[in-house]
Amino acid sequence: MPYLNNDGDSRLNNFHTEPKMYVAESTGTEGKVNYLAIGAFGLVLTIGSIFIAMAVS
Repeated sequence: MPYLNNDGDSRLNNFHTEPKMYVAESTGTEGKVNYLAIGAFGLVLTIGSIFIAMAVS
């Protein structure tokens, strides 16, 4: 059972095992360009949707 203590005396271990920590790497230029392209596409899509909604109503 994963929640038993490893001491062999069958006590319950109420503490969770902590995940392994890591340092996040910074985004490179290629990732920043991708974020910019996705943001531009989202902006065009949003403005287009608003324009269509205004044209229909």
